Amino acid sequence: MIERNELHERNKHGGQYDFISLTKVYPPLKKFVTLNPHGIQTINFFNPHAVKALNKALLINYYGIRYWDIPKGYLCPPIPGRADYIHYMADLIQAQPLSGSIDQGNKQNYRCLDIGVGANCIYPIIGQTEYGWGFVGSDIDPLAIENARKIITCNPILAHKIELRLQKDKRKIFDGIIVADEYFDVTICNPPFIAPEKRLKMAQYVN
Repeated sequence: MIERNELHERNKHGGQYDFISLTKVYPPLKKFVTLNPHGIQTINFFNPHAVKALNKALLINYYGIRYWDIPKGYLCPPIPGRADYIHYMADLIQAQPLSGSIDQGNKQNYRCLDIGVGANCIYPIIGQTEYGWGFVGSDIDPLAIENARKIITCNPILAHKIELRLQKDKRKIFDGIIVADEYFDVTICNPPFIAPEKRLKMAQYVN
């Protein structure tokens, strides 16, 4: 797990969370905020409802995302870590290394393919709002695609900048997603997730 003081220099989420600002932009977060033994405001990160509320507040406060939600049972990503991934990818694909804060001069018209974009659409959100990248997000789950599309549709700053494609063949990754003569500057992917019943079988096999 990445420590918050070890995050990328351009990551907006280093240091302590500013819960005063976050609860101001998203008041429902307030009921989850408590004091830890050191008197510092925090939330219970084992409570999925608290983490979801924190994500909504972070997306509003730092990325201008007015609507974000995920269906029950779907991955609720840790935004600081996902942002770090995008910032390091930016370092890899930029013609010259970036330094300091992000400004309009650092934004380039790169295209990114996010394999397994998920219902949360988090990598395209951060990559687009921080760096201006265009995205294609693919997934084998129709509900994930449907929910990600709702997030894009409900946020005008994402409209026409993120395209979603359903992979109909679970045995394939690129076939049926990348069209002829299409080019991407970078391809990203979260580690694959395994259905609960398959995880149980694997665990039984290992034991």
